[in-house]
Amino acid sequence: MAKQENAVGLSVRQGFALAEIRKFLAAHGRPPTRADLGRVMGVSAQTADFHLRALERKGALRLGRGARAIELLSSVSNTEGELGASSDLSVAHRVVPIVGRVAAGSPLSAIENLEGALPLPEGSAADFALRVTGDSMIEAGILDGDLVLVEQSREAKKGDIVVALIGDGETVEATVKRYLPERNRVVLRPANARLSDIVVRRGEPLMLAGRVVGVLRMWG
Repeated sequence: MAKQENAVGLSVRQGFALAEIRKFLAAHGRPPTRADLGRVMGVSAQTADFHLRALERKGALRLGRGARAIELLSSVSNTEGELGASSDLSVAHRVVPIVGRVAAGSPLSAIENLEGALPLPEGSAADFALRVTGDSMIEAGILDGDLVLVEQSREAKKGDIVVALIGDGETVEATVKRYLPERNRVVLRPANARLSDIVVRRGEPLMLAGRVVGVLRMWG
């Protein structure tokens, strides 16, 4: 497979498109059609084709003549400086989206819009990354501004660090906490001795967005 060396950094939407192509390949064993990609991105097949052609120009993939003729190439630069200068992804890798911010303190407005895309080694359990704000998890090594890597899951074991969604409808808020289910309630415990637990009682709206499986911190 030919390798293009000078791939240009991807935009947020292009990084998201690339991540969705990789997810589709992993799930189905074949590339998506334009219609498939459009559905997961929430756009038309024509707009999906526009993103594919931009990715081809930037060296992330090669398009052929068939509806599923998408060949991923092995070298892609970083998205909008998120990883520093550039990232050589010639080793096996995949790209996950960075989807907004989440509080490690008081709950923040629930997971917001797409911020970028993050390349990770193949085999990583993470499905997406979130930017942390606040200091409630500092004793677990999660600091303000860190990216937490999250495996999407509606279930967790007692003691896992999770991204929890509290509330319902437009009032949903997201927070990173340690998950401690009890008989009639769930305790979401901070890792900061100065702060109090969040207690969600049976019947109150609570959903898990996923388990935190890693932390990425940028220096400088």
